[in-house]
Amino acid sequence: MAEVTKNPKGHGEEPEPHGHESEVSYERKDVNVFQISAFGIGLLLSMIVAVFAMWAMFDFFYHREDEKNANNPSALMMNERSKLPPEPRLQAEPKVELKDLKADEDTILKSYGWLDPNKGIVRIPIDLAIDMVAKKGLPSKPSPAGGANDGYRMIPEKSSSGRTLEKISQ
Repeated sequence: MAEVTKNPKGHGEEPEPHGHESEVSYERKDVNVFQISAFGIGLLLSMIVAVFAMWAMFDFFYHREDEKNANNPSALMMNERSKLPPEPRLQAEPKVELKDLKADEDTILKSYGWLDPNKGIVRIPIDLAIDMVAKKGLPSKPSPAGGANDGYRMIPEKSSSGRTLEKISQ
């Protein structure tokens, strides 16, 4: 609690400025750290007890319902849950199958081989194919654009209602 000293000069007079020792008021007692710590530890221990009590209660309810519903078909299905599904099983080991698929694709992408020996079509490694395309460029065929207008195309513009022609260079 705060302690206030009274003005020693009299009832109606102004007190002196706050620099004077007799008029200083402040908290005379600090916070009790022991009581606050004890409360926090007590709260923590009560929370731990509550958690374990709830765990025990849920375990009790689970076993009670399990005994009550022993002949229930859904409970019997839960016991058989670890068995494999009926045939046909599409993927027995998906991670292994994915690893094998990636290895097969890498083999195809990084090796030579025949695609169609009768037509003479071969497969080359993808790195070599990328280098060849970078050196030669992609094949292109002449565009039929402008064939109807003797090598000109229409350019849409607001001022000419889209009737301006431009020569196409090929």
